[in-house]
Amino acid sequence: MEPADHPRSSPQPLAYLSYLTATVDDVRDKVAELGGYTRLLGPEASKAGTFKDPADAAALLASRALLRLLLARELNVEPLATRGLEITRHCPGCGVADHGQPRHRRRAVSLSRTRELVMAAVAPAGVLLGVDVERGPALSAKGIFPGFDDAVLAPGERAAVAAAARPDALRLALFSAKEALLKAAGVGLTIEPASFLVSADSLGPPAGWTPVHTPGVDSGPVYLQPVDAGAGHVASLACTAPLMVERLDIGKLPGQ
Repeated sequence: MEPADHPRSSPQPLAYLSYLTATVDDVRDKVAELGGYTRLLGPEASKAGTFKDPADAAALLASRALLRLLLARELNVEPLATRGLEITRHCPGCGVADHGQPRHRRRAVSLSRTRELVMAAVAPAGVLLGVDVERGPALSAKGIFPGFDDAVLAPGERAAVAAAARPDALRLALFSAKEALLKAAGVGLTIEPASFLVSADSLGPPAGWTPVHTPGVDSGPVYLQPVDAGAGHVASLACTAPLMVERLDIGKLPGQ
């Protein structure tokens, strides 16, 4: 059973997609005000123990905590009450329920992480939602792995990359966009990113939604919007409706 709502500040209208990015350290500090990860996440916190690298474990905890803090704001409940909110997961590749796309019965939710930065988003329950954040080339040239263009880029995108002033930056922006779109479709990387086209024009200013025909979604386009993730990262939102977008700051999420 999920916890009853407890009045806090008024939630945003459901026509909004709310998202935020935050450093792993900032989320840890925010959660410390609430008694730590175990108190906020409950048994979910034990998932971090499956990672060998402490940085990966810390990023996992931060991403899951950030999503619950955002849900607390959107559902108008006390932060610690979100420990009782059921967030299920589904992996389109293997069907296992302990990892993969997060789901909540009252909102569409999505999250993403690098070792330094985490991202979470919440939207109305009737849409499909995906977000992705990637380390930019200034932080990780390894993001451009051998065979990247063949695996990720459609032919038209390769031409745009070849003509770009910063080709690796465009490569990672395209990869982030496709990750977000495929997350929204619920198929993840079971679909080859190179199998569909994202126009490079949709990744630059002015910011806004661009419809993209995405494999796995037969009901119409998925809308794509690149968002600012600060120096060193690129990030994308994808949603099956071009909702109003509200960017939040972790300092404005509910605390004690």
